[in-house]
Amino acid sequence: MILILGSVLLFASDAALAVSGTICRGMNIAGVPVGGLSAEEAQSRLETAIKSRQDNPLLVLQSGTKKWEVPWDAVAGRPEPSKLARQAYEAGRTGNFLQRMYTQFLVKNGEFSIPMGLSADSEKLKVIVETAATEVDRAPVDASVIEAADGIRITEDKAGLKTDIAATLRTMEQAVATGASEPINLVTIVVPANVKTQDLQEINGLLSAFSTTFDVSDSNRSRNIEIAANTLSGVLVKPGEMFSFNDRVGLRIPEKGYLNAMTLTSTGAVMDWGGGVCQVSSTLYNAALLADFSIVERSAHFQPPSYVPLGQDATVADGQIDLKIKNERPYPVYLKGIVDDGKMEVRIYGKVDKASPTVRLVSEERTLYVAQTVIKQDPALPLGQEIVESSGSNGFDVTVYRVKLQGPREISREKISTDEFAGSDRVVRVGSLTIGGRAAK
Repeated sequence: MILILGSVLLFASDAALAVSGTICRGMNIAGVPVGGLSAEEAQSRLETAIKSRQDNPLLVLQSGTKKWEVPWDAVAGRPEPSKLARQAYEAGRTGNFLQRMYTQFLVKNGEFSIPMGLSADSEKLKVIVETAATEVDRAPVDASVIEAADGIRITEDKAGLKTDIAATLRTMEQAVATGASEPINLVTIVVPANVKTQDLQEINGLLSAFSTTFDVSDSNRSRNIEIAANTLSGVLVKPGEMFSFNDRVGLRIPEKGYLNAMTLTSTGAVMDWGGGVCQVSSTLYNAALLADFSIVERSAHFQPPSYVPLGQDATVADGQIDLKIKNERPYPVYLKGIVDDGKMEVRIYGKVDKASPTVRLVSEERTLYVAQTVIKQDPALPLGQEIVESSGSNGFDVTVYRVKLQGPREISREKISTDEFAGSDRVVRVGSLTIGGRAAK
């Protein structure tokens, strides 16, 4: 009896809708209620609602107190009230009996509605989202170490914010398709700082500092040194972590601001992009030695540069030669690169223990070859005229030790490196051309 009664009611409901000439109750078109109306009445109501909406922005994109209006020209096509009203009228009237009953059930329970039928102009929406992003996005701010009159001070880190443009566009396109008019929230992602305040809590002092000087009149080389040194500032090297100079500094290419400047190679001094960066790596190398870092990888120049003591340089080259150091301490250390008026300095901060030994670098030099003077007769030069073709240099090796002192007493001596430099003879060309063009015997 219950089944029969239920069936009768369903048939009655379906029949009532069929003969009513009105839209199924509960129906809405893009948020506009049209249930119980005729198709003509629904069309009229929809036209009024659309006109009212078109007096205002299509959508409003918001983030906090900031708002950006989305105009109606950001959609393709226009709403067609007559077509939408007819679509609403047909809902629950088409299909077989079960399909009609199911649609009527969804409509009456607010689970079925008809969208506006608009499609978004994605490129126009993207421009609006990107404009919003320029106002909202902010880079994270790392915590840092600052030397103050009363000691070391740690600054607070601040998280950044980045707009998820793709996710925001998807939300806006969906709102356009459904005809929703509620404000759309800009989708953002929190970007944490790389160095957080808590990472620096154990740092209380300066572990080491090393500086070198350069000629500020060489503007290209000075600029390269400044760029590379700035990339070292704010580096946190955690306990047991290895630091790669090349990974941190990156390629020395024009796109990163590097300029052509003199650099030392196996063939001598040549012009190259990023010339001068080796001075930064060498300065870091010495500071790292004094801070008791382990040296994982280091290479000497083919000829020793003048800006560091013999045997204490560290050359680098894109993708080929790197400087790698490892923090063996049980706590993090913090690097800072500073360039000011011809001086390049690397300062390394960490947990300073007053009982820790003092670190010194000591070198021993040994001559392997004494340069000789080689005379070459040159018939192209006037008799007796001399030209020094090569100034020559002694061959030698230099060994660097890291010495630890407890007060005046040496407690350990660690061999760091031995670099060998080949010597070359002094070559002098002597003129042998006599009057009349005959060479002297």
